[in-house]
Amino acid sequence: MCVFWRKMRELSAVFVKAGFFNDIHEMFYFRREEIHQLLFDYGRGWAMGVPSIGLDYLPTEIARRKKIIDALSTAAPKPAFNEPPAVVTEPFTIMLWGITSESVQGWLSSGETGNQLKGMAASSGKVEGLARVINGPDELGSLQQGEILVTRVTAPSWAPVFGKIKATVTDIGGMMSHAAIVCREYGLPAVTGTGSASTTIKTGDRISVNGSTGEVFILEAA
Repeated sequence: MCVFWRKMRELSAVFVKAGFFNDIHEMFYFRREEIHQLLFDYGRGWAMGVPSIGLDYLPTEIARRKKIIDALSTAAPKPAFNEPPAVVTEPFTIMLWGITSESVQGWLSSGETGNQLKGMAASSGKVEGLARVINGPDELGSLQQGEILVTRVTAPSWAPVFGKIKATVTDIGGMMSHAAIVCREYGLPAVTGTGSASTTIKTGDRISVNGSTGEVFILEAA
């Protein structure tokens, strides 16, 4: 994956040099099939000695897509869409994403969780501490020593922060999710697949995390 993303950034740097983008990260606002079209536009312009079409419309399109992403990030995603299956049996869905028949029914209930959340017992142990809700990698710098990480889902690039936290609680994930595996390696409690921890818990709340039973309690609000 590291090689893949490095190559993608190298490709984006070619587009930046050609004037398609202002920043290498702007390529990630486009779908995979759109990149093929941009490559064709770039190659055609080079071969014919004429300006590429993308130079005219890409800045406006990138700005439009940035606004959409920013707007979407202001609201938490729905836990599920359409009619879920009566019984979830697919092992990959259960083990990696923590989506079980029971969790789906819980997510689609009234939504009143009170001070308790239930998820998957992903890494054993029980701790109490202050919660830090992280909505994206750009917020990881705010994580303090000894806090409990609460987030939608973790990624491999987040691995360094596990050395400073006491436990992890995620909205998404099962026994084989990234958060679960890393917490077991570090000996940290983890409850995954809660569905709504990142929106129910607030930064500064004192919470209890029981990775052996899959329970999370909000002991004291911030």
